[in-house]
Amino acid sequence: MVLKPARIVTAIALVLVLMFAVWKLGEVYGQNGKSSARPAVSVRVAVVRRGAISTSVTNIGTVQALNTVLVRARVDGAIEQVLFKEGQVVSRGEVLVKLDPLPFEAQLRVNQAQLSKDAALLDNAKVDLQRYEDLLQADSTSTQVRDTARSLVAQLTAAVANDAAQVDLARLSLSYATIKAPITGRVGARLIDAGNIVHTADSNGLVVITQLSPIAVSFAVPQERLGDLRAAQVRGPIPVTVLNAAGGSSENEGDVILIDNQIDTTTGTIRCKAQFSNAEDTLWPGQFVTVRIALKTLPDAILMPTIAVQNGSEGPYVYVVASGNLVKARVVHIGSVEGDQTIVVSGLSGGETVVTEGQFRLEPDAPVRIVSVDSPRTSLP
Repeated sequence: MVLKPARIVTAIALVLVLMFAVWKLGEVYGQNGKSSARPAVSVRVAVVRRGAISTSVTNIGTVQALNTVLVRARVDGAIEQVLFKEGQVVSRGEVLVKLDPLPFEAQLRVNQAQLSKDAALLDNAKVDLQRYEDLLQADSTSTQVRDTARSLVAQLTAAVANDAAQVDLARLSLSYATIKAPITGRVGARLIDAGNIVHTADSNGLVVITQLSPIAVSFAVPQERLGDLRAAQVRGPIPVTVLNAAGGSSENEGDVILIDNQIDTTTGTIRCKAQFSNAEDTLWPGQFVTVRIALKTLPDAILMPTIAVQNGSEGPYVYVVASGNLVKARVVHIGSVEGDQTIVVSGLSGGETVVTEGQFRLEPDAPVRIVSVDSPRTSLP
């Protein structure tokens, strides 16, 4: 017997309806607890521990030179020689630029000649004064003549003193023709070339010298941590570490040298500055770095891996492995994060087990299969 097409379509539709009904019955049957158990989720876990830990504040800082000097000419003159190379490290007192010294040497000779002239006049006036003193004793001259001679000696004495000051000033101007580095540091780009005329009123200067060792890092600390910061300052120098790109400590370690005297009301932070030796010049002015400021040590803190913390609508929470390898979602109150460890203020006790990897597949009361303890960096099977 050959079935008609209409009957074939009806038979197929009936089979599909029966299959859907069986599937729904199986789903309801499973929800009532009569189906097979849910498969366990493979997770990695860690044990919450109690122990000592140093608390710190981590923030972004800006590297700043302790001293930056714009070298200027202190006398007007023509640049004869430029003795530094751009980017060179120079020492304090090292010669950078030489101006043409001839005008200053000539002025020095003029002032020295005037000094010699007035000194000779003074010597002669002193001799004349002594003669008039002797003649006055012999009643051979008047007191007026003696007083005039005494006044002349005083005038010439002042003139000699002025000439000596002019000689010193000319000698100082001559020394300014040799421009030296005022600090030890690294020079920047040359701002003027040999052959140019420089003036004391020039605003551009000759070159900028930046001190790189030691160097400073400026950063901000939340106002909530000001009390810890000041308490740490009372105990002694506050250590600060520059973190490398991987988040670990670099070779740059320094101390806080400044806690500002007021809080920034726009950001709710207080500005601080730390000083670093920077012997290897790894810190550079203007560079952004991550700094960690050590504040205090908690001797008996509750600690768990930071990767165990999840964020939900009620705040941070973790999955705790309960009896029967079932997980429970538990809201926790956390403190500061110290590296890969988070301080637990409340919500967990030492010895409890928390899930560190595989949380995205979990839900409350889900069964789990522990594949590793304290191995969050290994991928799941």
